[in-house]
Amino acid sequence: MGETQPRAQWRRWLGLLVLVLIVAAVAGWAQSYYSKTFFYLDDVKYFKYEDSGSGTVEYRALFGRGSPVYVHKYESDRVIEAEGERYQIHGKEGMSGEWEPYAVVYPDGTEFRVEPFGQDGFQVFDQAGEWVLPPAVIQVGLGNKIRDPDSPRYFPADLAAASDEAFHQPNGSVGFFLLAVALFIFNWCSFRYEAFQRFMFHISPSNLMVSDPEPSDFYFFMCKVGGIFGMGFSLWIFFAHAL
Repeated sequence: MGETQPRAQWRRWLGLLVLVLIVAAVAGWAQSYYSKTFFYLDDVKYFKYEDSGSGTVEYRALFGRGSPVYVHKYESDRVIEAEGERYQIHGKEGMSGEWEPYAVVYPDGTEFRVEPFGQDGFQVFDQAGEWVLPPAVIQVGLGNKIRDPDSPRYFPADLAAASDEAFHQPNGSVGFFLLAVALFIFNWCSFRYEAFQRFMFHISPSNLMVSDPEPSDFYFFMCKVGGIFGMGFSLWIFFAHAL
């Protein structure tokens, strides 16, 4: 009996240390992941990689996808450099702080007008004032795409969004991340700890008016089953909505 108590206490402290390390690792990852913003260019997700401090920002995609994209910032103009070509974006900030229509000029001189639309969308018009829709892209096999050969590689709205960090999108959803974590912890406790199972049993409205209720073996079994399904559901929320 003399060794049992110190061993149990040691295991308790070790478990607490592991828990603290896991929480710290998850918090550090979440802070790094959800503090980033991104934009899409040619269906590739770009993140800020380096800010030179002189008006040029380099963006790169994960896992070496795509080529680096450089955004050169001037007073009200931007120049996007991608694949060795330069795209000019001319725009000015209105009196209310909202951006007026952008003029997106391609290397060959083709120009489009891009107007912010809604909260984070754009409308694109050609030089004749006709509305321009994103080109249709057909997925063929794994990673192979067929697009309209007459359409530009980079859609004007994507270039306009890439040029200004105000239109970059948040990386994932913090709300869904917190929901997934809370659900996972709740269901893990429902699966693992009898004390938690008994607590949930006794606070159930159906048992508040019963004198000295006791959970059955079937109740404990269903807590474990529900915990397993609940943890699976929380993982689905994390991968489908939080990332």
